[in-house]
This record gives sequence, C-alpha cells and structure tokens, in this order.
Amino acid sequence: MPYREIEPSDAAKRFVRCYWMLEDPAPSTEVQRIVPDGRAELILNLAQPYCALAAGVWRRQPDCFLFGQITGPLLLRPSGPTHIVGVRLHPHTAGRLLQLPMCDLTDSSLPLDLIPARAARRICELEEARTAADQAAVLDRMVLELARRAGHDDRLLDVAVRELGRSMSVRAVSHHAGISTRQLERRFRQAVGISPKLFARMQRFQRVFRALETAGRSWVEAALLCGYHDQAHLIRDFREFSGKPPAALVAEGTDLASHFIGLDVSHFSNTRSAGSS
Repeated sequence: MPYREIEPSDAAKRFVRCYWMLEDPAPSTEVQRIVPDGRAELILNLAQPYCALAAGVWRRQPDCFLFGQITGPLLLRPSGPTHIVGVRLHPHTAGRLLQLPMCDLTDSSLPLDLIPARAARRICELEEARTAADQAAVLDRMVLELARRAGHDDRLLDVAVRELGRSMSVRAVSHHAGISTRQLERRFRQAVGISPKLFARMQRFQRVFRALETAGRSWVEAALLCGYHDQAHLIRDFREFSGKPPAALVAEGTDLASHFIGLDVSHFSNTRSAGSS
C-alpha cells in the first residue's frame, strides 16, 4: 500500500509530528484495525473516504475531519479509491491549534466544515498540488495560519507529554511540575482528550512494538522491558487497545494498521507468541 511520511517545516514542528500521504486506486477490501497512539489526526480525503464500524453499523467518514483520541480499536474499510493526506499532531497541540476542548472529541470526530474556514480553503490547494512535497508545503501554511491564533506554548503540558511517554508516573510528573495530580488531570484531559494515566498506558503499549525490533526478543521480554508486570498484564492492554491478544494482532497484519503502529507488522510474524488467551 503506497504510504509515505514527510517532516513538517521547523516552524510547524511545534504542533505536528509528521504529514502522511496514502494513495491506492484499488485498495484491499480487508478490514483495517487502527490502535490508539495518544494523538489526534487531521484527515483530508481527496478521493473516497473510508467507512468506520460504530455500534455494529458501517458508516462513511466525512470527506475531511479532525479525529480526536481513540481509546480502543478503530475498524475501517475502504469505500473506493483512496487518497488521504493526514496531519499527525502532537498529543497536546490539536486543541490549541483549533481552540477546542479535546475531551469533547474523545472517540469521535469533527467535520472540517466546523473548523476555521481559512484552514478549509487549503483543501483546494491540496487537490492541485502535484507532489507529496507540494502537499506538505500546503499543510505547513495551513498549520501556521492556525498557529497564529494558538497562543503561547503550554510548557507544563510539553513536559507532561514527554515524561509520561518515557514512563514517568503521573504522581512524579505532577510533583516535578509543582501542581497537584488533580490539576494535572484536569489540564491534560482538556488539552489531550484523555487522562494522563491512560495516555501513559497507551505509550507503554506502543513501546512494545518498538522493543520487538531487536532481533530475537520475545513478546514477554519486550513487555517486561517496557514496564509490564507479566504476560497477563500485556495481554489485558492488547485486548483493551486493539481488541485482540498480541499474537492475533500480528497474525491479522493489515497494511494500514501497521503504519499507525509505526512499524512493519509483518516483521514480527515469526516473533515468539505472548499467547492468544
């Protein structure tokens, strides 16, 4: 599946982790399973949007939308030719850019027609851009236009997101920041969309995939390295975040899902199993 990532400009890096492009004139009809990574995404469909499964019903996604934090697996399937341009935001910057409380968008999305018009106009430019680099330049302009209204950086959240991603405890982060855990919880939910504890668990879950890149490392070894107590602890998080135990998730190995884990899932197809129960 053709997929690529492009770094934002230095000015846009404050808000954006990467831009990504996905184009496929004849995508597989296989269901794709997206797992939480603690980030919101701005999705711009230049061809046919995907359909998402919600409450047992497949519904077509909007043409262009902001998707907030997901707390469990998101099941998607294509509805036709795919051409997506995505903006992968830092965990705490979507709300600042769009001046929205991200806690209102958890496990939901906001169509682009409700997002500031100056940003929406950039879609026409994306459709006319001939190369991925040209599209990235358009996205840079869109992000920087939104950034003019975003105000100053929130240093506390910068630190909290970074240290929670490195496995520091919520209590330690709040102590380091000089605020109560309750204050941290309130500010984090408003800006990120989920609690700091849940965010830290998502980052630990994602670290397991990166730990598995070391040749010969088993699921259990990777889990212990990332802070899991035992195999059962790992399996509980996998079931919550992906809907499947580790071995079953890797066996599924769908292409789109691998890009959102950030790794080639097929690389782990021979990794020693953490079990399927």
